[in-house]
Amino acid sequence: MSANAAVYEQNRRSFLSSLYSFREALPGLLAMLFIAVFANNLPGVPNPLTLENLFYWLDGVIGPLNHQPFSKIMNSNFVWNPLLLGLLIANIFGVPDAWKRGLSYIHMLMPLGIIMLAPHFMIFHAFKLGAAPIVLCLASLFITASLTLLLARWLKLDDRQGSIIAGGLSTGDPHVCAILMPLIKAKGGQVVNSLAGIIVFGLLAMNLLPLLGSWLELPEKYFGLAAVLGVGNGHQALYAAFDLGYEAGRYAQWFDVGRHVVMPAGFLYVFIVMFIRQRRYQSDPTVLATRGINQFPLWLGVFIFLWVLAALHLFKEPAHHAVFNLVKWDFSLAAGALGLSLSWRDIGAWGFKGFLVTCIAGLIRIVLLLAAIAVCVKTGLLAV
Repeated sequence: MSANAAVYEQNRRSFLSSLYSFREALPGLLAMLFIAVFANNLPGVPNPLTLENLFYWLDGVIGPLNHQPFSKIMNSNFVWNPLLLGLLIANIFGVPDAWKRGLSYIHMLMPLGIIMLAPHFMIFHAFKLGAAPIVLCLASLFITASLTLLLARWLKLDDRQGSIIAGGLSTGDPHVCAILMPLIKAKGGQVVNSLAGIIVFGLLAMNLLPLLGSWLELPEKYFGLAAVLGVGNGHQALYAAFDLGYEAGRYAQWFDVGRHVVMPAGFLYVFIVMFIRQRRYQSDPTVLATRGINQFPLWLGVFIFLWVLAALHLFKEPAHHAVFNLVKWDFSLAAGALGLSLSWRDIGAWGFKGFLVTCIAGLIRIVLLLAAIAVCVKTGLLAV
């Protein structure tokens, strides 16, 4: 042990003592704050000069596409906006060394934001959908995640990136790529590369799916379910559904509740599978996902506990909305820090293999999903 390390150990009193002092972290924290404030319309900040408002203006110029704003189809939200703004600042102007210690607080903000997400997934909201749609939502989630992880291994994709793709694609929400980052121990470049690949695949899927649905003559009601489970994000799914017909779009909004409330099962499943694999193959240098996590994270246990409470309807609507406003602040700060920490080279270094895995897994999912829904309609499991 070096002399500096020995002095550090003598002075350390708790895990909080490992944090940088407020004075050291302040420049980076301020950078994160300003990016968050100028990226999104965050609660409590009446700032009209935001990237989100710029996108709203562009949506007004472009006009709706199948009843959906273009910016939302491209996944503009409280994560993507500050991430994009941070990337632009970092790659155009650079990041001073004085900011970097504050940016390290992303490792605290991400787990905290995930914990606060728990009350957002109230399972009772999906009970009215019926048993068959819920079973299809769960089957699509677990089959897509397993298939993606398997394809990633076959194509020798870095298992951290494969895990990120599996989570984002299976849940139908690119946010999950960021949620899985601290659990999988993925690189920031892998997360953004995977997130971009899922969004681009969604653009392809939302135009392909209506053609297949029309060819199979699926009822519009259940094409709405196929769109929700087969496309990259919520607004892309609505685009696909409204492209086939108004009823399909209306029912897509209805069925999206089922996809949304089971979402935590998707990223928990990916983490548990990769955590067990890492424990079994500790000496394998190619097994990198969850490397360094030696026991089940305590904060993830807190999330599961709160998710169970939410499932029991112990969080009332006002509390749920108030907590989600805090989530927006937390993830905006963390996403801004992530954007400032990356260069375009960090993202491009992971190539197109991840996008290839995304496309193959996504197309197989669409085929299996359409076949399953067609069979359920024919057999009466899904009443027309």
